[in-house]
Amino acid sequence: MFADILRERLSSISEEAKGDEFKLYKVLLDMYNIEPFSETLQGIITTNYDEYLEEAIEAMGRFQIDFGIDVEQSSQLGEHLRLLKLHGSFGWRDTWPISREQDSDATLWIPPGIHKSKQAYPFNLIWGLARETLSCDVLRVIGCRLSANDWDLISLLFNMRHGNAETRTQIEVIDAPEHVKRLKESYPYLELQSILEIEVIGRNLISEFTGGPAQDFSEFAPEEREDLIRSAGNNRNWFEIWLSAKVESLLFDLGTVATDLGIVEEFIGA
Repeated sequence: MFADILRERLSSISEEAKGDEFKLYKVLLDMYNIEPFSETLQGIITTNYDEYLEEAIEAMGRFQIDFGIDVEQSSQLGEHLRLLKLHGSFGWRDTWPISREQDSDATLWIPPGIHKSKQAYPFNLIWGLARETLSCDVLRVIGCRLSANDWDLISLLFNMRHGNAETRTQIEVIDAPEHVKRLKESYPYLELQSILEIEVIGRNLISEFTGGPAQDFSEFAPEEREDLIRSAGNNRNWFEIWLSAKVESLLFDLGTVATDLGIVEEFIGA
């Protein structure tokens, strides 16, 4: 069964990570606790079935997860943080209300495939809330490949990008620039930005990759851009690269990345 294969893979990842499988998620969440940081985390939307995000959020000790639906919680205390799992979860059991249970045979999920059946509860509600959550200034796509299997999500992004009369959302894809180049060719209407095009961060990364001065990606000639994209490579942890660059940029601009939990400071000092 496909679910069993995925569960085995997740188990292998946990063993390889040795308890650090959601470390970067914790750094990301703690980044929004930096006092002078002007960004507000409106919510997180994921297509993943694992519970790494939930574990990271609960490990912070200050959030109550808002799944957008009635899901059994380990705590009813803390600030609400919206987490919408578009395709369900291996940690959800199909009960009423939905209970959280590991290794359940009654997993509440939408299996992989081009067409995602989401007309029934709870997915109809989750997808509706996703449309509202995507009304934001910046959407960062981390890890999701936006492949043919994500066509429903791509349609949702198109409506967000072109159907919102109030906000022109900027979409940053935190992935290999070469992959983002292919996405731009496939979905030009999404007007995606690669990690090399993000203000400040892109300039600094270009300097690292080329060994030259910090420059905007747009300043390069077309053939130079192609060389830069190829030199950036593919086999990298782009989430970690972006997160490091973002935190370093905040440290430079704000003079501090201190938080009560100290997770960001520990990360940048590692």
